[in-house]
Amino acid sequence: MKRRDFMKFPAFGMTLALTGYSCAEELNEDVQETDIQWKGRTQIFNMHDFQAPPCLPLRVGYIGLGNRGYASLRRLAQMEGVEIRAIADCYEYPIRRAQEYLKELGLPPAAEYFASKETWKDLCARDDLDLIYVTTPPYCHAEMAVHAMLAGKHTAVEVPAAQTLADCLRLVDTSEKTRKHCLILENCIYDFFESMTIQMAQKGFFGEIIHGEGAYCHCGGTGNVARSKPMPPLSPEASPYYQHRLKLIKGNAYPTHGFGPVAKAMRILAGDRIDYLSSVETNDFVMGKTFGEMAEKTGDPYFRQFAGKTYGGGNSSIMRTVSGKTICLGYHTCVGRPYSRVHLLSGTDAFAQKYPVPQISIGNDKPVSDEKMKELEQEFTPELHRHIGELAREFGGHGGMDFIEDWRYVNCLQNGLAPDMDVYDSALWSSLTPLSYWSVTHRSNSIDVPDFTCGAWKTNAPVDLSLRNSGKNTGMRTVKKS
Repeated sequence: MKRRDFMKFPAFGMTLALTGYSCAEELNEDVQETDIQWKGRTQIFNMHDFQAPPCLPLRVGYIGLGNRGYASLRRLAQMEGVEIRAIADCYEYPIRRAQEYLKELGLPPAAEYFASKETWKDLCARDDLDLIYVTTPPYCHAEMAVHAMLAGKHTAVEVPAAQTLADCLRLVDTSEKTRKHCLILENCIYDFFESMTIQMAQKGFFGEIIHGEGAYCHCGGTGNVARSKPMPPLSPEASPYYQHRLKLIKGNAYPTHGFGPVAKAMRILAGDRIDYLSSVETNDFVMGKTFGEMAEKTGDPYFRQFAGKTYGGGNSSIMRTVSGKTICLGYHTCVGRPYSRVHLLSGTDAFAQKYPVPQISIGNDKPVSDEKMKELEQEFTPELHRHIGELAREFGGHGGMDFIEDWRYVNCLQNGLAPDMDVYDSALWSSLTPLSYWSVTHRSNSIDVPDFTCGAWKTNAPVDLSLRNSGKNTGMRTVKKS
């Protein structure tokens, strides 16, 4: 089967669905074909800063109601001017859980789609939806997002938005042709320290940022994820099944949390772009061994499906921009270590790093005092966070950044404003997985990074974290508890 035929269908099998490629030849074919396509491509319409007609009320559908989808639904259901019209999942339990929550708030039930793994297409075909959230497993994201846009809906897609370069390009093509937004649900650019440093960068605080670092470092080793399995009433594909599948991917399998905030601060796709990438990876010293032990010890079919597989290790990628700056990106989840996304910005005038302790240095190697840090927070906290930050902390979701992310997209669509992230971010940030995968399997040779904007990055404006809407801000409804 040709890769282009294979990718027409969401794959649910263990091997084929992991990276979007059934074999190394398909990866190489994808790289070669996409290289030809993007170099000869002309932009159809620039979706950066595109202001779609306002959607008020904003009528929302959800495909996938696992942990992330359900948490997002709970947030949106309490926002004024939002109507949860339809929900889809492969299983009935997530549907019942979501309906119970809507009932608890005194809201009408949503239309249900769960008869089969294809009923999400019926949800997309509805004529009473403006926005579809795609919060399914990653190997479904691109197919569902493209389908939703072709059906005339804006999309909000969980990370990563795509797993192959061809699908990254498909997202861009479809968004430009339909003029529907395809926003990647990258929450970390809205975390409080990251957003403050993005604002600092926009104001020139760092001088010229010449180097950035990001990562996803998360304990998921032998004593944790590898020894657990999904338990009822959750579906067989629920966490930690997703984490187990993720570790089978070579390259940086989860790049967007570390890359997104650094990219926004360094104006990637808005004044600069990534030129090329090189990636190196360790062997797996944990996952294969642990799954083999668990399969032998328990005889459980769940662990047997992961035994005998080849797993990715710790990954480190280095990128160079066309203006001569560098970005380091790490992915380390197979051994026990403190959680970190690093978030480091090194400029000619100042330096910032979030982990292990948020710190800023100005012109020297000494972090500023606590008092000075508070002054900087007061000066550079974005208007968006001043308006919604306390409410976000109250609602939670990774400390509040999930709420800010959802609120911001809702507010932009309701007011006809351009969202902070666009389809070019979705494509570039997601493309780092197949690009790093290719580099790892070619002795860490460098590979060109596609310019999904077709040169528009030269004039695209950087992200603006102000409210931008003359006070027409989405409020929170007073809900009626049943």
